[in-house]
Amino acid sequence: MALPLVLIVDDDRLTRWSVARILTRAGYRFQEAATVADGLAAIAGDRPDAVLLDIVLPDGDGFSMLCTIRETHPRLPVILITAHGSEETARTARDLGARGHLIKPCNPAELCAALAVALGRPLESDHLSC
Repeated sequence: MALPLVLIVDDDRLTRWSVARILTRAGYRFQEAATVADGLAAIAGDRPDAVLLDIVLPDGDGFSMLCTIRETHPRLPVILITAHGSEETARTARDLGARGHLIKPCNPAELCAALAVALGRPLESDHLSC
């Protein structure tokens, strides 16, 4: 069985790198995109199992991209990640159908737990020890 593929959509290269390290240690494959356009192309082409999506991107915003994903891939789990979180941001994310909302830098255990829940994977599995 193939490891789950997680698409990281974030314009910050260091964030993508650190999240990719967490995912690799937790037993996930990953793909990276730095823009909304690249992220949507990756979803259409590679069909990831989940998306980690930044809210602020150079060619749009994560909320708009989340709406597009909901229209085209309604069952694809999306977890929003942002450096500028607030209760309003978390509420908007939930209202738009996000499966979670994390503050950057992402806590490895929280990231793994959010992905496990979004993907319906057991939380206590060895592959989730971040």
